[in-house]
Amino acid sequence: MKLKFLAGLLMLAPVMIYVVQNGALIPIQFLKWEYAVSQALLVLSSLLLGVILGLMLSYARRNKEKNQQKKAERKAKKLQKTEAKLKKQQEKQQKAEEKKGAESSEDAVPPQEEKPEE
Repeated sequence: MKLKFLAGLLMLAPVMIYVVQNGALIPIQFLKWEYAVSQALLVLSSLLLGVILGLMLSYARRNKEKNQQKKAERKAKKLQKTEAKLKKQQEKQQKAEEKKGAESSEDAVPPQEEKPEE
């Protein structure tokens, strides 16, 4: 926390020097309007606008990635459930086939009667 604070102060020092040295008013014209604004204020407001736009875009990108990740996780869970259902069905089919095979093998070989020896 202290490191971030100190880094912020170190970055603020050149900005303050810039503001003090560039306080002259410059005219800004937009369509029919004309304003006189401090050069330092103009540069700092442009910088602030750029930082805000950058933060908004990075937030949107992170949000999109999180949504894609959540969607992929939901899809993976759905596939796992489907896989479990298919395994259960396969086990039931195997049991039914084994049971059917056991019954058919009993029917195929009739019990032999003992013949009296002559």
